[in-house]
Amino acid sequence: LAHWWSRPVTDEVNTWLGAAELETDIRRRLSTEAGSGLAQIASGNDAALALLDEYERLFVGPGPVPCPPYESFWRQDVAVDIRRSLMGPCTADLRRLYGELEIEVKPGAGELPDHISVELEALGYALSFEGTDSIAGELFWDHLRQWLPRLARAVAHEAEHPFYRELAAVTAEWLARVQGYFELVREARPGRP
Repeated sequence: LAHWWSRPVTDEVNTWLGAAELETDIRRRLSTEAGSGLAQIASGNDAALALLDEYERLFVGPGPVPCPPYESFWRQDVAVDIRRSLMGPCTADLRRLYGELEIEVKPGAGELPDHISVELEALGYALSFEGTDSIAGELFWDHLRQWLPRLARAVAHEAEHPFYRELAAVTAEWLARVQGYFELVREARPGRP
């Protein structure tokens, strides 16, 4: 999912097209609904440009940005005067968690630590190694679970391109399944995230 939420430059879109089998497997595991296929939606002439235009409109600007892809913007559990702003308190906590994983957002990468693609990638990384399950739990419960549902709903509502409407639906399904996994982990180890 992290790649699909990143900026859709031509090389990235070509990678997505090559991942059609992976997407089919993800959908099969998440849902009984067939869906229209993210890779299919992203294919065709000028696909990268159309996706980039929609990405810019939804997530970057210029002008009003309907769906900023940053946790700080969507958090509701912060003081009213810093709601819907960037670089909120969650950013410092994410940097701490990334430090515990011994990863960092590459300087000049163009994204903040609380960008959806960065957080999803960090979660995937944390789940890949033994001994980092508590960090993965914190990334999920204290971060992604706190804001990703609101972003997915906003994207589903605001997206004009079918790729992003479909991505919002896949993300909501994924979130529910991953929550089920982390609930099982909590039951198996009470008192841990």
